[in-house]
Amino acid sequence: MPRKKAEPAPKVSEPKKKPVAKKPAVKKPAATKKPPVKKPAATKKPTTRKKPTTRKKPEPKPTFKRKELTPEQMFPYDLFIYRLEYQDGTEHRVCHFECEEHRTKHIERYKLAKGSYFIDDLATS
Repeated sequence: MPRKKAEPAPKVSEPKKKPVAKKPAVKKPAATKKPPVKKPAATKKPTTRKKPTTRKKPEPKPTFKRKELTPEQMFPYDLFIYRLEYQDGTEHRVCHFECEEHRTKHIERYKLAKGSYFIDDLATS
């Protein structure tokens, strides 16, 4: 069977667009450029002496110092007989615990390095 040719669609008249007036371009006033200021040529003396290449020593970390306290001052709470003392940044921290397991949990949680904290027990003091 022969195929029929498609008939062209009837033309629909589109509404005419109004011409848009173009706005004139506004020119900005040209900025006046100042000529670059010439600096006087500095006379450098040739140096034959070499500067020493010593490195600065790193500042030592402040060491953590404990105060001498009596057992009554170290353990102000009767039920909390385990004590932990350490330096947290610039803050001095003192923690009291009921049992040794809680103290070790605290040390592990905050990843305190050995030698950076002090532990005390009321039983051993």
